[in-house]
Amino acid sequence: MPVTVNVTYPADGVGLIAFSDPPMNFGGGELGARILDAIEEVEGSGARVFVLASDTPGYFIAHWHLGGIVEAMEGLAAIGNNAPPSRRPYGANRMLFERVGDSPLVSIAANNGQAWGGGAELSWGCDLRIAAESATYGQPEVAIGIPPGAGGCTRLARLIGPAKCLEMILDGRPITAREALTLGAINKVVPDDDLRAEAIAWAAHIAQWPAFSLAACKQSFVEGRDRDIYDARRNEQFIFGNTARRADAIEIMKAAQARYDAGMDSYDALGIPRE
Repeated sequence: MPVTVNVTYPADGVGLIAFSDPPMNFGGGELGARILDAIEEVEGSGARVFVLASDTPGYFIAHWHLGGIVEAMEGLAAIGNNAPPSRRPYGANRMLFERVGDSPLVSIAANNGQAWGGGAELSWGCDLRIAAESATYGQPEVAIGIPPGAGGCTRLARLIGPAKCLEMILDGRPITAREALTLGAINKVVPDDDLRAEAIAWAAHIAQWPAFSLAACKQSFVEGRDRDIYDARRNEQFIFGNTARRADAIEIMKAAQARYDAGMDSYDALGIPRE
């Protein structure tokens, strides 16, 4: 069956990138390239959040296509490790793992089943992660003679800590969505039948906030994550100041304070849903 990557806009400010490469959604090749194109399309649409979701039942991305990895490594051996990125046969797919997190939009990975190897790493690269009850995550690369190479040794360690990350990459066995939630690797677990709707609803909630404040939150988090705490705080204050002095931010703050002054509580004054 052919690879499909469809972009829709199911809610205001939300782009849904639904992909399929049956029977198991092996990552790489055409699928990776078309997801990259879809991200670019959504970024140009005015959306503030995008959701990555699979249309293949039971599989987010099973793992990266092993034949593609072998071909890429043989190609590297032929042209040399010092070749420029444009000539490296795995360059475009490697870019995908960075692209989801580097996007100015908020990215959400919605795992409907198996997300192992590169599928798990694509999830770790996104800003937020939601999973179906039946979903699993794994870093089984050790079983095929390689280490994780797209975030399983780095992003995952930052999510769940070094001890559990090392356990996952050395043990090789997958963990359930509930285990991933307990470890802090993902944000939400929902019933299987509700995954797509819950992912879109969550994205729509986030997308209601001003685009510039979402971008500033993401920038401050990403830039401060690996800095010394004092340097990170200085950077945080710098980003805060640049954002808070915007005329549109000032108008929003004035309006919120006026609602407080009129007797509203914090939910109503700030526009925070009560559920």
